[in-house]
Amino acid sequence: MKEGEPRLEEDTQTQEAVSSEAKEKAMAEEIVKAEIKKGNLESKNFIGLDISDQDIRKISAEVLVTADFDTETKWPDAEKLPDGFNPEKLLEESRNPGLGVKELHNQGVDGSGIRVAIIDQRLLGKHREYKDAVVDYSEYGEAKNEGASMHGSAVASLLIGKTCGVAPGAELVYKAMPSGRNFEYKAKALMDIVESNKTAEPSKKVRIVSCSIGYMEEKPEHGLDQWIQAIKNAREAGIIFVDAGDSAGMDFVGGGSLDKENVEEYDFAMFMKKKHETGWLPEGVVIPSDYRTMASCKGENEYMYNGEGGMSWSVPYLAGIFVLALQINPELTQNELNKLVTDTAVVNKNGLKIINPKEIIEAIKK
Repeated sequence: MKEGEPRLEEDTQTQEAVSSEAKEKAMAEEIVKAEIKKGNLESKNFIGLDISDQDIRKISAEVLVTADFDTETKWPDAEKLPDGFNPEKLLEESRNPGLGVKELHNQGVDGSGIRVAIIDQRLLGKHREYKDAVVDYSEYGEAKNEGASMHGSAVASLLIGKTCGVAPGAELVYKAMPSGRNFEYKAKALMDIVESNKTAEPSKKVRIVSCSIGYMEEKPEHGLDQWIQAIKNAREAGIIFVDAGDSAGMDFVGGGSLDKENVEEYDFAMFMKKKHETGWLPEGVVIPSDYRTMASCKGENEYMYNGEGGMSWSVPYLAGIFVLALQINPELTQNELNKLVTDTAVVNKNGLKIINPKEIIEAIKK
């Protein structure tokens, strides 16, 4: 660490909290096992569960790949798993951001020399996936009294993680928020970045801020006006800002494919497909969100697979692509980056526009 350091004493749970967590886990296992016996899996949450004594061949592989599990999940032996489902292989292969990003890394395009910030919940600072990338870390409000967040570890690893991230060569400034939708602290953190940039050396200026949250201006929330103004100030100061709403300045939606490198197989995110069935049609460039492996907040070597993702995972992916682009041309503006994404997107067999990282980089080089 050079300027700030995440607290590494993350095991702050009380005995009461540990006991409560154990009871919840036992209850979850009972629910899942009952669903397995019926052959109708509804919860699809295997995080930390022990189902090693179950025969889950009644559940199809197509369903299981949409579930959530982690490195602590205990699965049955292979002969009691459905054909085509290998959780260890799935967890490993789903670290890949896909769409040619690893190929760009092999060419040296990995975000080196670019500093990015994340505003999110409290981080498990010692995770091997990103601990060496964090150059500055600060906590706001009651974040210091909360445990490490699943969300924070996930977005950090998806953006700059060594094996999961789009931009593993970038440096990370992390602003830890208390849980909940208090925009006052987020606004303060963003303005702290703006102010810090004014006196920072060029190589230490934050170029991009990623924040996996959205909002509706017509729906009042605490500190929202301050947050909207802070975003405006940041963009006026030349900071590229990406969130789950309209602040990125372009339309993008979540999506994914088990076949990470085959653009033709990409589809809308599962949660969007459910809405589409009710008549809602999403628009915009598809940014990967589903079928991803990311760092888990449970320990420095733990990982989590998330079958059905959300916009929270698309935001750090898009921010990571912007980081790669700035490595090639540091002078690019947010509007120029947005145009590159939309102009180079590939329309696949499903009629969807899919982000094209390799073509974005090629277009910048030209």
